[in-house]
Amino acid sequence: MKRRIFICMVATIAIAACTPKEKTVDFPTVDAPGTTSIIIEKVEMTDSLTTLHLRGYNQPGWWINVVPETHLVADGKTYEMVGTERCEPNVYMWMPSDGDSSFVLKFKPLPLDTKKFDFVEGEEEGAWNLLGVNLSGKPVSAYDKGMPRRIKTTPEDVKEHPGFVYDIAESTVNLHLLGHKPSLGNEYSLYVTSFLTGSVQHVIDIDPETGCGQVTFRQYGSSSAGVIGANYLDLGEFRIAPGETVDLYCDLGYWDYLTAKFNRTDKPVIPVKPLYTEGSIYDCYNNLPIYNIVPEEYTDSDKIHTMTADEYTDWIVNIYKSAIEKLEGLHPLVQTVEKTKRQLRSLYELHYVNAYMRSSYMEAHNLSSSDQIDFVPVVITEEHYNRLLDQIDLTNPLLLMSDYSDIFAHMNIELDHERYGNLSYMRPTLMNMELAENGALSEAELDKMSKWDELFFYRVCNEFQTKALEAMSGANEMCMETPDVPLNKLFKSIIAPHKGKVVLVDFWNTWCGPCRYALELNEPYKSGELASDDIVWIYIANETSPITKYLEAIPDIKGLHYRLNDEQWKQLTHKDFDIDGIPSYVLVQKDGTYALTNEFRDHDLMVKTLKELVK
Repeated sequence: MKRRIFICMVATIAIAACTPKEKTVDFPTVDAPGTTSIIIEKVEMTDSLTTLHLRGYNQPGWWINVVPETHLVADGKTYEMVGTERCEPNVYMWMPSDGDSSFVLKFKPLPLDTKKFDFVEGEEEGAWNLLGVNLSGKPVSAYDKGMPRRIKTTPEDVKEHPGFVYDIAESTVNLHLLGHKPSLGNEYSLYVTSFLTGSVQHVIDIDPETGCGQVTFRQYGSSSAGVIGANYLDLGEFRIAPGETVDLYCDLGYWDYLTAKFNRTDKPVIPVKPLYTEGSIYDCYNNLPIYNIVPEEYTDSDKIHTMTADEYTDWIVNIYKSAIEKLEGLHPLVQTVEKTKRQLRSLYELHYVNAYMRSSYMEAHNLSSSDQIDFVPVVITEEHYNRLLDQIDLTNPLLLMSDYSDIFAHMNIELDHERYGNLSYMRPTLMNMELAENGALSEAELDKMSKWDELFFYRVCNEFQTKALEAMSGANEMCMETPDVPLNKLFKSIIAPHKGKVVLVDFWNTWCGPCRYALELNEPYKSGELASDDIVWIYIANETSPITKYLEAIPDIKGLHYRLNDEQWKQLTHKDFDIDGIPSYVLVQKDGTYALTNEFRDHDLMVKTLKELVK
């Protein structure tokens, strides 16, 4: 018995002697990153310290700030930050010209047997947190994070993609966030994009307990859709047909895994997906593996401004052919999808040749937008288009539901129905949609559309026309009446009732993303720091904002609203103020003087200035 005890004791001592005193993990994956602005390159663990080697990514000239409260959490315990290298807490770390910078953070020691930990900047929504840092060195699958096993992660052996569904119906998306925690944000956006409606945002409120949310929306034909999360994190894209209910599972760790894997292997082909779907006829399409094929570089700024139209066209066609060759050997459906993308992108590059050539010319001559530019545009003819169109299967239904689909409505050539099929209806439909969204489409034009062999386009325009006419009946209750004065007196008439007050005039439109973002930033201040009877908020849009979308938007924008016709808009934006784009701002002082003040595109400066003016 004594001998046995002695042997056990020796064994115990031996085990203790072999217990590791340190541990290193390179590029650990993260189950749910709250930002792509930082990645963990290495974790070093000892019994006295845990050290994180991080790399920050941001635009050159922007900054990253490490707050002193940053800490780690593992197994319910908190580990405080105790030191830094190449950065200081609460001191801006400005991004160099290449947009990335490395730094080191040191924390109280995690136990060496820790499997996962959270990197926490703060508990508030939108904080830069990396949740579920995996120290095993292996990625965690979507199934491991709670996705049902019935959900496919690879496609069936489908050789053809589903066709375009010509229908109008209510669709529903049930979003399941894998690895979600409340600090990652509880408001996500689903952007549904079609050539008919553009990109339409639908907000999904996420249950913080379950990480799930639902949204139902009106859909017009098969569409692409994408999910945007907190800190504007792009969570992936899928396809949906009208009338479907789709269970959508989003692996929040995808982008971190992609970044980490890229750094480990330097190979961008990753068989991992951010989104998985169930219950969709597009299941075979949505669940294709993602092949991160390096996009072709179309715009060679060193030379394209020197090309003729023929040379540029041949250059685009050759790039397209080269890209298609690289698709050989991939899944047949992947080939179809990727080929379609390149067809449409190539058409875009050809159609907008002068924008690219102008940019190339400016870069080559070191010019800015304010400089005099001696640039002669080239002319792209039908013959040039045909060199590329001859390479394209115009019967491919994906041409109607991919990025850049609307190019067929913009090309300055006649699209005959015999050759282009339903693609030939895109231009007249989009022209009519612009009228229908404002209740201005004529009965004669609607009747003409009703005789097309595909009635889907007629049904869409007719529905938008009906909605617009219904909405217009209540427009006068929500909008200010535009003063009936000569055009050159219009602006002064709009601001005249507010003499003695500070007036901020905001030029915007519903389709302008930066405008909507700026509006969202401003709203809380109207009832907070800028709550004052001495500030008047005036918002001016024009008829390019569809009446239904406009009337849906303005109740959430506190202030006075004017919707001008084209002539009135041009008077204010071109003649009264040389506006270079929107959002644009005119600041009216208490003494009645005013000036274009686009420095207010800097929101912090706007708030600071308005505060000072109404002290």
